[in-house]
Amino acid sequence: MTWSSYLPLWPLSPSPALWLALSLVVAVLVGEALVRYARMPRIVGYTGTGLLLGPGGLNLIPQLPDAGWRLVVDLALGILLFELGSRVNLRWLKANPWIAATSLLEASATFVAVFCLLSWFGVPSIAAVVVATIMIATSPAIAVRTVTEARAQGQVTDRLLLMAALNCIYAVVFHKLAVALMYGEAGMGLIHSILPPLYLISGSALLAWLFGITFERIHHHVGRHEETFSFILFGMIAFATIMAATLKLSPILVLLAAGLITRYQRRRTRTFPPHFGSAGAVLVVLMFIANGLAADLGGLRSGLGLVLALIGVRLVTKGLAVLMLGHYSGIGLRQATALGIALAPMSSVALLLTLDTNALFPAFASGMGLILMSCIVILEFAGPILVQKALRFAGETPEDKV
Repeated sequence: MTWSSYLPLWPLSPSPALWLALSLVVAVLVGEALVRYARMPRIVGYTGTGLLLGPGGLNLIPQLPDAGWRLVVDLALGILLFELGSRVNLRWLKANPWIAATSLLEASATFVAVFCLLSWFGVPSIAAVVVATIMIATSPAIAVRTVTEARAQGQVTDRLLLMAALNCIYAVVFHKLAVALMYGEAGMGLIHSILPPLYLISGSALLAWLFGITFERIHHHVGRHEETFSFILFGMIAFATIMAATLKLSPILVLLAAGLITRYQRRRTRTFPPHFGSAGAVLVVLMFIANGLAADLGGLRSGLGLVLALIGVRLVTKGLAVLMLGHYSGIGLRQATALGIALAPMSSVALLLTLDTNALFPAFASGMGLILMSCIVILEFAGPILVQKALRFAGETPEDKV
């Protein structure tokens, strides 16, 4: 043993976890500064910190390992999806079928508009279908986080959460069908085109149902002990997320469906701590930072016009669809306008679907994948601001009700 053997080797090679911890501190400080001085959502600071410090910005933080990044995003997104599902009452669709009609019109119109635009730009039909399915999604993570932070309540808030949940289901299910079509075009057999979607949907539904049964039994015994129950629920969400990934099911569908099932089984909604406590809240912040670290704006260099056109068409289509049926579903012009704007954000769900497609089809990753990633990054930054402004415009935040 030499006299200097106890000293660290130079240059230092710290663990990636050190950089992630540093980014967490910086992101929270930036988020608080945005709230205090600019009245902007904290999410903008979280994602912006990841982008600024990561490979897409100053490159001060190296790219996180894919496995570690994906686990953080899956767990945090699972928490937000279950929280969203537990707040959405599907019985509302029976009581007011026009809300279901609005959701179906908005999603289908978005798909058709995006597909037609891409076809006009000369994008192959199969790639256009995949992009159009992903762009249906309204970010459930941004919707839940912004609503929680703004403490919003009202018709627009409730409809935003419901339609974000439904859009998430549409996007995941139809994306799997679109990927099956891509396999068929690549010359795969019929079994590769049909069985994967069936397995994904049925398997995810079964796992969600088992989660719901277990949830109800545990809640019956320990539901009065809020802290204990939150810990158990957090562990259950982590288990379901990892199990879904192990079985090659959709963690997105499993956790969202589990929340919807447990909410549907009870007449009244449950009150949980936001994101099920401090551990969940930290994971949510890390998720938005990780999204910023994974952000890729390369599509702006190769197709700025197409990126802007896709964003514009998506925003206009969603807004017009809600306006068309707003009166019939029981909301006024101001509320319908606010709801149409609030459906704008894209984030983790769209990002994960895009990355999954990129991994399966390299040609898509180097083409439309880059364009789609740029759209997601822009709407992840602008989305929280648009949701916040929309909720204030609708008068559903406490400061606007005074």
